[in-house]
Amino acid sequence: MKKWYTGLTYAAMLLIFFLYKDEILFWMQNGNAPLYVIFLIAMGFIVIPVVPYKVIIGLLGFVYGPWIGALISWSAASVASVLIFLMARTIFHNHARAFLSKFNRLEKLHERIERNPFMTILFARLMPFIPQAVVNIYPAVLSIRLLPFATASAIGKIPAMLLFAFIGSSLTSDTRSLLLSIGVYVLFLLITFLIYRIWQQKK
Repeated sequence: MKKWYTGLTYAAMLLIFFLYKDEILFWMQNGNAPLYVIFLIAMGFIVIPVVPYKVIIGLLGFVYGPWIGALISWSAASVASVLIFLMARTIFHNHARAFLSKFNRLEKLHERIERNPFMTILFARLMPFIPQAVVNIYPAVLSIRLLPFATASAIGKIPAMLLFAFIGSSLTSDTRSLLLSIGVYVLFLLITFLIYRIWQQKK
């Protein structure tokens, strides 16, 4: 029955989006949409990833500016991550395990996240090549406490949210700022990866 509920939820959200996509875009482009509605829509795209969330961040940055766009994106993603974590731990526990079985090389992550859950989740959030769905679900399956998960997730999401909100706000106007934002983010990733390697060697 849970599979049917999940499928119906996906279908309902897709139907609502396609039926009201023009109104939603009009609201956003004219700044008339209440922020809580935009927040809920952004959170919905995390829970049910109809389109990549980076696109949503860029759109919010384009409409509301980089700082407000990043703030909405970050808060929605942080709350949605906690909801997914809780659902994976309770309602969809068996489905979560089946989902994780599709990914290889989780043994190292298992060892690291049990030894130091906060730092492992933080680095996993900062590194874009790690699937974020895995970061949401795996700690729940391993019974990691909610507080370190939520805190590390919220902190680790900040750089990417700022980057894509700045990219969205710069797409039609400031190419120099766009390139600078990307360059700073690439440098940040290199430094983060270096710190991660040093941290691993010390352990």
